[in-house]
Amino acid sequence: MIGSSYEGFTVVMALLHPHPALKVAAPQSPMIDGWMGDDWFHYGAFRLTNIGWLGGQTGYKGAGKAPPSGGYDDYDNFRKISAGDWAKKSGYDQLPYWNRMVQHPAYDEFWSGQALDTLLAASPSNVPTLWEQGLWDQEDMWGAIHSYETLVKAGHASNNYIVMGPWRHSQINREGRSLGPFNWNGDTAAQYREDMVLPFFNQYLKDGPAVTLPAAAIYNTAENHWDHFNKWPLACETGCETPLTPIYLQGDKGLGFEKAASGDDSYVSDPANPVPHLPRPVNFDDGRWGDWLVQDQRSVDGRPDVMSYTSPVLTKTVKVSGVPMADIFAKTTGTDGDFVVKLIDVYPDEVASNTKMGGYQLAISLDIFRGRYRKSFSNPTAIPTGKVQEYKFRLPAVNHEFLPGHRIMVQVQSSLFPLYDRNPQTFVPNIFLAKPGDYKKATVSIEHGGATASAVLLPVVPAE
Repeated sequence: MIGSSYEGFTVVMALLHPHPALKVAAPQSPMIDGWMGDDWFHYGAFRLTNIGWLGGQTGYKGAGKAPPSGGYDDYDNFRKISAGDWAKKSGYDQLPYWNRMVQHPAYDEFWSGQALDTLLAASPSNVPTLWEQGLWDQEDMWGAIHSYETLVKAGHASNNYIVMGPWRHSQINREGRSLGPFNWNGDTAAQYREDMVLPFFNQYLKDGPAVTLPAAAIYNTAENHWDHFNKWPLACETGCETPLTPIYLQGDKGLGFEKAASGDDSYVSDPANPVPHLPRPVNFDDGRWGDWLVQDQRSVDGRPDVMSYTSPVLTKTVKVSGVPMADIFAKTTGTDGDFVVKLIDVYPDEVASNTKMGGYQLAISLDIFRGRYRKSFSNPTAIPTGKVQEYKFRLPAVNHEFLPGHRIMVQVQSSLFPLYDRNPQTFVPNIFLAKPGDYKKATVSIEHGGATASAVLLPVVPAE
């Protein structure tokens, strides 16, 4: 079996108590946990971009078009109204799956009971499985890597392999020579299909020669080549040979591997003026969805509600290969709030080989965390006003080198809109059902130094 996205989900379903006829499997960008980090939510923040897909899938018999969201700019369409009120206005409240999501905003048994990585760990198969995930998969960034890691920890490393390439969602079924402004060394998607999948399938389906695949084939997105590993991730918070290395947020918007003096940086997060995930106007069908994760982050750098912390110019390579963690200490004048953390490679001001790349800010890893879930994903609680809280969460996996002449940047903000719904910043039982009066400005203070030193924990490994 082979398939991508929800067809990848189908492949993984078949790995649970597999039929004897299933000899080999290749789940590609599979939807594994729709609440934690795949299609529907990321750590509790709802992905508004999936609204159209939901309507097209469940609103009609056969293929259907999503109802119009309003005007052309979805930034305007969705900042004027809550997701729940928009559903009533557009008729989405008639769709059973929409109502089911509204009834289950937290990580309860409805979501945890269908998390396939957990189910696989409880009942692992012996089917040889080649997992695939794009390093800039804008839809299902969670599934493949978590399933692979879970199965390896359960003692099934011998029949599970992972491939992560420089791709958007399902790009392995298309040409893989580029993504956004970045050009790779050949057609990386064809390399995956021809050099990895085909020999793997031939071995198990046609009694072909035995294939020696690496445990992990991860594309190096700075050096522009495949890296092969006998074990991966190389560095992570727990269970890896190499521990994570903190890079600390510092005063004067600095960033470094040493703690700075205690202090904080404050910004006002306004639900009426959220930080856009793409330059406006933003339309979910404008053709930018596939490569938005590699878009230049200078589009928001400099906004007063985006904190950009930057290292000095690097004099030697900093290689990261594994799973970074955001570890943010912050206080807010609200009772709820979101935290977006981005790990960014800042290019030199001048790039002789391509002048347009001068100063480019490439996010190599980013995610969002809804503050109400800082203590429990299943039992949200209000954030105590004015008290420092810790927001620690995993970021997407990386295999990258920050090269000499580049700088490392960490951006912190409280919205990523309209990709994710607005947090009213007032604690309400269900954000889907928030009322206009619940949406309020909040002053957010990011702590640095001392016992509450905000940092991103990097999977730093020796550079070759």
